[in-house]
Amino acid sequence: MNEGQKEYIKHNKFRPVKLLDGIEEIRQDYEERIEQGDTTYGIEILDDAVETIRKGSITFIIAAPNTGKSLCGQLIAVHLAKQGKKVLICSCEMGAGLLMERQIKQLLGVTSKTLRELYTLDRSNANRLMDSLIEDDNYKYLQNIYISETGGATVEDIKQLMDIFPEFEYVVIDYIQRVRGNGTEYENITNAARELQTYARDTGRKLIVCSQASRQSNADARQGKELDPSRIRGKGSGSIEEDGDVGLSLIEDPTNKTSDKIILFTLFKNRYGSIKNVTYKYILTDRLTFDLVERGV
Repeated sequence: MNEGQKEYIKHNKFRPVKLLDGIEEIRQDYEERIEQGDTTYGIEILDDAVETIRKGSITFIIAAPNTGKSLCGQLIAVHLAKQGKKVLICSCEMGAGLLMERQIKQLLGVTSKTLRELYTLDRSNANRLMDSLIEDDNYKYLQNIYISETGGATVEDIKQLMDIFPEFEYVVIDYIQRVRGNGTEYENITNAARELQTYARDTGRKLIVCSQASRQSNADARQGKELDPSRIRGKGSGSIEEDGDVGLSLIEDPTNKTSDKIILFTLFKNRYGSIKNVTYKYILTDRLTFDLVERGV
């Protein structure tokens, strides 16, 4: 090895490594999974196909408007918290109060309007309901979830936030279109997606990144065109589909004739297994949960 090669290896993270070194990475992955157990998403299509959330991975959730983009990210965060994981939600849309309203509806079956009316008429009973989420050990896992309002933040701001709080191994970013940059929408989203992927690789953090689907994807769904995962694109960029390790799209079922809100979940990318380009059907319930209706529709 000459001096130039030695200097490059000393200072550059892109140094070449032997392919056979990958055996040690595989061994470490197996050891970690044996020691910690598999970490699941809590969404059947992901758990069936991906099995575990891997170190240094990035999962993109791309959703048409009003199909549960933020809800899906929050449900994953709650499921991670139940597994004892500390989760940070970088929320570009909602603060802790609005996200907590969703939890109240999911867990207690009480809407924010009903709770507000109860608070006006019977404050002690309303407080008892809210305090139950704080005091009841059955909901202790909620203490593992933290919210940071990151509307208007740059990707560097978010990376710095994660560096300052390394205890959050799992981070949900909702949503990438609201990450601020200096270029066009396409450039900003592309750069953010690639920087976040590099950050996940370098740090081992597990990122769940939500994105709004493109207008073309939404139009295809409304027109009832045959579902094609390649058409479910993130708004403003194709890069987020390319840079993710796992890609999940959500659109409303255009063939649904019932009063239920049916959402089609399509796994269009899966670097960790052979199962992809599959679709599961879910009902978006009144209690803000996704109930599985059918696998492999």
